[in-house]
Amino acid sequence: MASIDTTLQDIFRMKRDDGIELMSRCFHWTEFDGDDKRQFLHQEFVYENVMYAVKRALPWSTVAQVAHMTKHLLPKFNGLKTSEVIRLVKDQLSQIQPRLSTAQHALLLEFIVKTYVPHQRLYQAVLSGKTGLKHVRSELVIETPPPPQPLCEGIDTVEWQQHQAQKGLLLAQSKKEAEITELKKKTEAQMMEKLQARLHNLPVKGTMSKQEVEELLRSFLQSQGEIIMESLMHEACLTEELLQLKLMQKSQLMDRHVANDPVHVPVATKIKKK
Repeated sequence: MASIDTTLQDIFRMKRDDGIELMSRCFHWTEFDGDDKRQFLHQEFVYENVMYAVKRALPWSTVAQVAHMTKHLLPKFNGLKTSEVIRLVKDQLSQIQPRLSTAQHALLLEFIVKTYVPHQRLYQAVLSGKTGLKHVRSELVIETPPPPQPLCEGIDTVEWQQHQAQKGLLLAQSKKEAEITELKKKTEAQMMEKLQARLHNLPVKGTMSKQEVEELLRSFLQSQGEIIMESLMHEACLTEELLQLKLMQKSQLMDRHVANDPVHVPVATKIKKK
């Protein structure tokens, strides 16, 4: 056992790959004989657990027992569920002499289980030799963005913003004009509806006195006047808003013209020192 202890101390001082290489010569790895990949995974598993035991300051004799235990332990995991793996590790750790303390037992159990369980499906595939994978291939069409336009066809940011503002004002004007047109149609429809209602209320037979005719006309004209007055007030508000939009558009066009006119570009002057 002394020679194993010395070898493990040498492995601990080596780099990882060199340490695994030396460990591969310490034991007879007959479990996966002839399969280099499975053997390396086996050796790697043992190495990780040995290094952890050393870092936890366990005696070298105990570290050697951890190495022997984990070497024989991994092949036994084949086909076991997670709960069965944990039970097996607990049992193997309990057989280490001198007996591990409760804290040491818990730490080694946690590390061995955490080393194995997150990759359980991979380990099971390797242990069982069923590592054939089905490759699913799908071709994705990648659409590249269109090539940018030449710089000579570009537009200045400020100018582009001005164009966008003009487009916004023109759109707002179109909407406002549509509102005015719709208001006029609605007013005309209301007036016709009132007229038809009055005509419908006229007596079918007999005649009306002059006073009745005058009262009917007065009532009709009053109702029509109210509709027209309400419509005109609403139309006046819409027209004012439309004029404001046109003034804004005109103001922007003037500002743009001034900005592009070289005559109005301020020229820096230098003051000569006397």
